[in-house]
Amino acid sequence: MSHVWLEGGHQSLNDFLIPQVLVKSPVKQSVGGEKLSDALSIWFRGFPNLQYRENTLQIYKDRVNIEWEVKGDHLGEFLGVAATGKPVRYSGTTDLVMFDQKIHAYCADVQVSSVVEQISPAPYVAKKALGDDMYLAVNRLLHLNLTNRQIDCLSLLCLRCDSRVISSKLNIKYSTFRTHVERTLPLIGLKSSKDVFDWALSSNTLEILITIALEKIC
Repeated sequence: MSHVWLEGGHQSLNDFLIPQVLVKSPVKQSVGGEKLSDALSIWFRGFPNLQYRENTLQIYKDRVNIEWEVKGDHLGEFLGVAATGKPVRYSGTTDLVMFDQKIHAYCADVQVSSVVEQISPAPYVAKKALGDDMYLAVNRLLHLNLTNRQIDCLSLLCLRCDSRVISSKLNIKYSTFRTHVERTLPLIGLKSSKDVFDWALSSNTLEILITIALEKIC
């Protein structure tokens, strides 16, 4: 966090992340260190002089939770709002999921609407999330009737998550996870779990599965 917010190093994060880090923020949900850099760049472009301060930091097993606040000036474009020079102040939380001193998931929670209200008279309209319809959308795309647990397993598997991450976030034994996968693969026409990512890409379910995985990890 010091590297990003205090030293402005948001474009060089490889030393801190696994290659397929899961990224969840109000402005971007995706996978990979470059995508996290892109999400952070949105804030630095809009508010290049942000002053960051941590209020609390808690560690529990594989999770780090940070409550923080920042202040700065609106000196660049932010979510379509041109620079106004107005001062901004907001707070939020960041959750990090870590194994072997590397970040596997980066989840930031910020009330973007409160930020936009400080710089623009126009109300902020958040993108509609898939919410409870995510599992239904997967089955509709596949013309199948997979269970939510089967879809959960596929979502984490297509991201090649570490077995410890899978077991921890689904709250099941790894052997149970493997049983779910072995029963699901024939249903989607696969023989090996190594092919799940390519299958998700070709079946147009990758984006939804990534979103489901982010909900489980973060």
